[in-house]
Amino acid sequence: MDILDNRGLLYPFLENGVKMKQLCIHQDVHDPNNAFKAELSNMNSNFSFALMNRQNKTVDYLIDALHEKKSMRKKHVPNVEFCMELIKYEEKDDHVFAVVKNTKNNVEEEIICQYLVGCDGVHSTVRKRINGWTFEGQTLKSSWALADVEIDHELVKYDQITSFVLNEGLIVIFPLGARKNTFRFVAKIGDEEKKNETNDHVTHGLTNETHMTLEELQKLVDERIAPIKLELKNPVWISNFKINERIVNRYRTGRVFIAGDAAHCHSPLGGQGMNLGIQDAHNLAFKLALVIRNQAVDVNKLLDSYEHERYPVGKNIIEGTGYLTKMMSGNDYFTSFLRTCVAPILFQFFPQSVFNFQNNLMQNNLHYLPGSSEILHKYKPRSSAENKLIEAGHYVQDGLLMKITSHKSHERITMLDIFRSTALKHTLVLFTLNKGVTADCNPLIETLLEIYNDYKNTITPIIISYQGIVHAADVPFMPFQEEGREQHIFVERKFELHEKYGVMKEFGKQAFVLVRPDLYVASAVFEDDVDELKAFLDQYLTKADR
Repeated sequence: MDILDNRGLLYPFLENGVKMKQLCIHQDVHDPNNAFKAELSNMNSNFSFALMNRQNKTVDYLIDALHEKKSMRKKHVPNVEFCMELIKYEEKDDHVFAVVKNTKNNVEEEIICQYLVGCDGVHSTVRKRINGWTFEGQTLKSSWALADVEIDHELVKYDQITSFVLNEGLIVIFPLGARKNTFRFVAKIGDEEKKNETNDHVTHGLTNETHMTLEELQKLVDERIAPIKLELKNPVWISNFKINERIVNRYRTGRVFIAGDAAHCHSPLGGQGMNLGIQDAHNLAFKLALVIRNQAVDVNKLLDSYEHERYPVGKNIIEGTGYLTKMMSGNDYFTSFLRTCVAPILFQFFPQSVFNFQNNLMQNNLHYLPGSSEILHKYKPRSSAENKLIEAGHYVQDGLLMKITSHKSHERITMLDIFRSTALKHTLVLFTLNKGVTADCNPLIETLLEIYNDYKNTITPIIISYQGIVHAADVPFMPFQEEGREQHIFVERKFELHEKYGVMKEFGKQAFVLVRPDLYVASAVFEDDVDELKAFLDQYLTKADR
């Protein structure tokens, strides 16, 4: 949701999706009112809910957004061409040559491009066409059923995920954004030996099997959760599958990349597949844009960072969803003991542990490690017990600000609103504490302007100060007169946002924080280490005069 919001795409998802506030876990069908409830509303997120949308609607919303941009005569808006199949491709010294076929009329077309990105799913032609690009992992031993059906029962609510975690087998029910009694029904139906393989016989992390009928599903439900009467009606579709856990051995080969399901597949429990793919694309897109615009100092270092940053995330999600699947569906003695005896204690007496697991699974605690990515600043602040400055690789923090105006009423704005307006560039934020926003009282204003002049094409400067020390008389002397100072200078009534970024009032030092277009911190330095920031930028982004 943060990424969609950052690109101005979130509204139709919120308008038409189902907002889920909690996960309800039933472990005793004879006492259904005694269920464990994990709240999704208090997670470490800018949204107090998880959002469920139908996949076909997700596609529609994104394509509608492209059509809207095209109608506004915006430049470089692409067309989405359906029924096009990649036949082959070949990498040359300075381009990729590809052949695609229109499956409606069998007409082939040749394409020459600078880079090729395979977002073509688990059966990825892009991945299969390069020798040595493997999709390694295993097929889990359990068999599952999946169906979109109508359910009308007091235990199955429209704003929650309902699960029956039983030794006889797991059942999970997700609401869908169509009608209020339409749900996605998932149930474990059996076990057999798992296989360790390196293959591509998978579908979105799932291996297809013979489909069950509605009558067979209903019989399974009746036997498993009796005496609860849960009727399944009017199925849209029913499918059987096996879960695959796989990840590629690399994300890049020269000018060719893969992203999303083409790079990784895992258990659908946790609902992280699409999120993972969108984050892959968000990470890669701004890097390709910098390269194509000749704004990157070291092209290979920048493009290699895509794999360095995203591969560990994909691996962790596969492990996390696999652990969740085993814990919720395993029927061995040890797993059953953990689920029935240990988990209730954790929910009741160690809510922070449950909170941390939820946030890790939902990718809310995600950050990249400067040690593994060459485009994150490896800055070490001068030792101080008071130092809490946000680190490179961490996700941005949101907070409430006000625009600077010459009159008393101030328009409110959030930090994420600012990043949305600067989405195509890096954002360099100067947290001034109470040092002021004019050059005569704060010498770092000149430093910010100097960096801005060097990197006008790739950086948008932002100043955040404290309301109590900014006065109307200062307005004529503030920077960014021509660009519009209301787009660059903001204040907060308290030091809450300063503190979220680790710029502490009692520490007394201003700080620069450089935020990437994908909303991760590239660098953060205190005022006395600004030369380190300049040195980092010199190795990262090209200057405007080059």
